[in-house]
Amino acid sequence: MSLIVLTTTGARTGRKHRVSLGALHIDGQLVVVASAMGSPKHPAWYHNIRHNPLVTVETGTEEYEAMAAIAPDRDRLFAEVVEREPGFAEYQARTTRVLPVLVLHRLDRVRRMGDWIVEVHDWLRAELRELRGRLGSGDPLRFEERCLGFCAALTRHHTGEDTAIFPMLAKQFPALAPALTKLGEEHVVVARLQEEIRRLVDEESDPARLRTEFDRLASALDTHFAYEENTIVKALNALAPAPG
Repeated sequence: MSLIVLTTTGARTGRKHRVSLGALHIDGQLVVVASAMGSPKHPAWYHNIRHNPLVTVETGTEEYEAMAAIAPDRDRLFAEVVEREPGFAEYQARTTRVLPVLVLHRLDRVRRMGDWIVEVHDWLRAELRELRGRLGSGDPLRFEERCLGFCAALTRHHTGEDTAIFPMLAKQFPALAPALTKLGEEHVVVARLQEEIRRLVDEESDPARLRTEFDRLASALDTHFAYEENTIVKALNALAPAPG
């Protein structure tokens, strides 16, 4: 076991708090247990992490930012911890609470899943601007085909977030629950705007009306993407590499 210093942000005060903890490297991950030596209550640093998972880790030789995630495979990891450090079994025996196991995911300066999400957002923003600029000019069938392609791409992106990315984040970062709920609600609003644009395109409506709906969609997406990038990108970067 290694000794680290973990700095968290106070859930109520917003102040920084430093605590020394024992940590284990398991399967290439830095793992800590919120044991409090078998206390009946979770330690304060664990409550802070549930409010804000962004932490700082000091190992004695280096210092870096990390995201503290609740381990999705808690039982397996705890068994590995006990095998290496049997004292944790004694701590668990002293209390009725299940000792939380957390993984400290280092935030490295390499391209990761969150960075890829931002790239997708940038592509969608640029494609929407291009579509709006083509309104009322050129081949209407070509415009309709490209418009439908954009809507299909945006729908796939949001469906992937709703069914895979958001549930993964919610499970490991409880502090993100309000943001994830808001993002899901915004997906519903965006879907309605897409339906209205598709209807207007099918009916070959007045380009001026189409521009108004495109502007509404662009404004909604800009707000949505900015909020998403400010709330979940670091967590995604902590969990997964960018797609190949």
